[in-house]
Amino acid sequence: MGTQTSNKHSFGQKILDLTLVLPKLFYSGIRAKLALFTGSLIVLTILILSFIYVRQQTEILTESYDREAAISRKYISSLVLELDNISQSLIRIEEFRDRVSKQTEALKKYKTTKTLVQEKKVSFFGIKTSLFGALGKDKVRKTLDTYYSAYLSKDDIQILEKNIKSQLQEGGGDSLNEKEFSKLQSIAKKFVFADREASNVRKRIFELKENQEKQDPNEITGLEEDLRKKSLLTRKLRSELDSYIVDHVAESRKRKITEIGLDTGRFRIQTFPISGIIPGEGSEPNVDTQIFDPESPLNKIPTEENLEESLKAALSSLLEGVGILGEVTPNSFQQDGLELQALYSPHFRNPASTERAKLIEAKRKKLGSWNGYLTEERAILEELSKIPPVLEKRLKELREKKPPIPPFKDKEFKTQYTNYASLVRKRNLLYLTYLKNNPPSEEDEPNIEAIGSIRDSALEDQVLLRFRPDGSDYTKSTQSEEGKEAFHKRWDALRHWIYSGESETPTAKLKSLFPDGIIGNSRTEAEQILWKLDASPLLSDNSDDLPTVVLASNFAGIIRTIVDRTEGLQSIRSNRNRAVVSALGICGFSIFLAVFISGFVVQKIKRLISNAEQVGRGDLNVEFEQGGSDEFGNLSVALNQMVTGLREREKIKGILGSMIDPVVIGEAMKDLAALKRGTEKRVTAFFSDVAGFSNISEKLSSVELSELLNEYLSAMTLILKDHDGVLDKYIGDAIVGIFNAPVDVEGHCLKATRASIKMLEKLEELRSGWKKAQKYIPDARDMQIRIGLNTGLAKVGFMGTDALASYTMMGDTVNLAARLEAAGKDYGVSILVSDSVYSEIKDSIFTRKLDLVRVKGKNEPVILYEAISELKGVASAKKEVIGLYEEGLTLYLDRKWDAAVKKFKESEKAKGAEDKAVQILVERCNEYKKTPPPASWDGVYTRDHK
Repeated sequence: MGTQTSNKHSFGQKILDLTLVLPKLFYSGIRAKLALFTGSLIVLTILILSFIYVRQQTEILTESYDREAAISRKYISSLVLELDNISQSLIRIEEFRDRVSKQTEALKKYKTTKTLVQEKKVSFFGIKTSLFGALGKDKVRKTLDTYYSAYLSKDDIQILEKNIKSQLQEGGGDSLNEKEFSKLQSIAKKFVFADREASNVRKRIFELKENQEKQDPNEITGLEEDLRKKSLLTRKLRSELDSYIVDHVAESRKRKITEIGLDTGRFRIQTFPISGIIPGEGSEPNVDTQIFDPESPLNKIPTEENLEESLKAALSSLLEGVGILGEVTPNSFQQDGLELQALYSPHFRNPASTERAKLIEAKRKKLGSWNGYLTEERAILEELSKIPPVLEKRLKELREKKPPIPPFKDKEFKTQYTNYASLVRKRNLLYLTYLKNNPPSEEDEPNIEAIGSIRDSALEDQVLLRFRPDGSDYTKSTQSEEGKEAFHKRWDALRHWIYSGESETPTAKLKSLFPDGIIGNSRTEAEQILWKLDASPLLSDNSDDLPTVVLASNFAGIIRTIVDRTEGLQSIRSNRNRAVVSALGICGFSIFLAVFISGFVVQKIKRLISNAEQVGRGDLNVEFEQGGSDEFGNLSVALNQMVTGLREREKIKGILGSMIDPVVIGEAMKDLAALKRGTEKRVTAFFSDVAGFSNISEKLSSVELSELLNEYLSAMTLILKDHDGVLDKYIGDAIVGIFNAPVDVEGHCLKATRASIKMLEKLEELRSGWKKAQKYIPDARDMQIRIGLNTGLAKVGFMGTDALASYTMMGDTVNLAARLEAAGKDYGVSILVSDSVYSEIKDSIFTRKLDLVRVKGKNEPVILYEAISELKGVASAKKEVIGLYEEGLTLYLDRKWDAAVKKFKESEKAKGAEDKAVQILVERCNEYKKTPPPASWDGVYTRDHK
């Protein structure tokens, strides 16, 4: 029983001890209190992180969709390339027909006739015989083609037609009969005609705009409206042609889309040709995956109105803003309850040269050791670009000769192309040399390969019309040695065909190297393409370079991918909402607990704040209450020490304020060590002195002298301070001031000059008051001052010993300012400034150019100027006086002594008072008349005293 009672007593004691300990945990140390606050902050952090998480998940979702869309776009791009090729081939066929017809007519003049003697023949039972010459002979005249009359073969057109039919037969679910194919050809023919008409109108508008004299605004407006109509017609015809082809192959392509897993319910991909995006008109896609899944919610919504503006903005951004390869900002929007995002990317034809152009573009800013290649290649291009104009001129001459001479028979043509080929080989050798000396890393191999092959690849892409483009030409030409060899053989053969000039049309041997297409250009047309590619620099900041030229040529339109993000975003938002509700609940409870616990701390903080506010108001007699042994106690001790320090500091500041400029004191309080170290900076040095003050001081009692000095120095120092100057020191009646140190002062030179002018005005007020009050002696009432100003680099800082130091300035700049103040006496001027000051104030202060002197102890001459007043409002009479003086000074410097004396005296007469500067210069002129200065005299007068 006793043991039981003892256990109960022990348990009760533990409860009591715990009850006593818990309050101590909350009350005794601020760490425990802050720990509770940290709990609420953690909850808030969780809340913030939940928002960040949602944002990250949204970005991840977007990236995921974008990756899936990129895969889809790749296939659709391949499909568009195929369909575009079929459309282009049909259009090219009709262009061929039109071109062949026109060229055949135009080239008739280059045909030749030949008379042949043939034996007459008769046919017996299908066998022709001349009966051993018994029938006699006939003369037959035949028209034969020459080099210049030959053009593209109609057989090539038939081959192309056959392959297009084959493509459509393979791609469509139903066979394409002759009637349907004829319909396609009819649409293509109308398109070619309409496009040619639009081009003619566009050309006419350009000619009118270029010719300023013949411009007729009404005619241009009418032509622009006509061009708009014709452009709409060409777009309509092209859209009709594309739609017909897409409808024919849709079923087979839908099966392929299902096989590769393209989610047509989540991604809608549309392609827009450049010609189909017309300002002010709605755009129509030539391919829209809506046709593969018309029943999905995404494909049911109309998108034209919502996205027309962003489509045109995307095209503008690619052409004028971020560049063809730049990223277009996605466009997010809501429609019919769906969360949609539109992604834009450029669509290129000719994948091989496009891929190489992209690789070079990616290397533009990271060429490294290949930068030298650009420089050396540029020198070769300069030589290469000189040859095409010569060749073009020579070909024209050969064509116009009677009879026309084929290029391969002309020595100059062959010589020029020999030089051309030699320069191309030189460029290729340069590439191989760099390749050997700078072997690329595995990562850089594709970029470096592109540098060496882009011109030939682009040439093939631009002259070859492929039957079944699958986008694999680049891979074939780079992934195996056999592929590389095959493509290089093709490229060499193309160049040989152009270089040799032996045939205007592709030879059978050349055609055999291109089983995947036909060469769709004559040699002359291919030659123009080659010249442009060979003359374009690899990379350039000043002109169109190869990536720019190739990408611009291959840029076919824009691919728009519309992504349905509804399901993913709804899931993310649902998770976010649950996280937010949970976090808010925890946060609310934590805040309540923190507020309750922190109430004990707040009272102490409020008392500390109240005392701190008193200190802020300047009451340094505050004493912070002791807060015990916790952090508040330590804070109270520190604050009390701080107030004690402030009291001491204010005492020191009060003492120093009577001896040192307050600006210097303020800077010293911030960083005394920096001022002790000193620095060199540009300052304006100010020196002033009272003329004849020694005579005045001798005649005044000590009380009067003290009163005079205090009144004068106080007034002048106040002006100095008002203009951001710093008092360096008083030297008796002299004042030394610094502008732009220790703190920076904008326009310090002009401020120093204005302060000087203001001092003269203030002195006039003081003198007037003294005269009126009959204070001091007459000499004091007529007191004059002289001021010298100079600007330049000087050493500034505390100079002296640790026991006794003052903030001052030193250096040649300061010495010259002192000498200028002294020189003012000689010239009878109040403010004398150097040429360095003049250059800063000339637009604001009215000055007089006084003299050119070399002061004592200096070799460099100084131009002296008198600062007179503010430039604004100067009387014309004063300007006349100064003008006459400066004319005289110019004549003096030109050694025209008599003319100079005349002008000086005219100036003094116009002034109406004696002018010591005039008298000095007149005396000098008279001396030089008697004893002319040497020929090397530069007009500078050397002062032999300070």
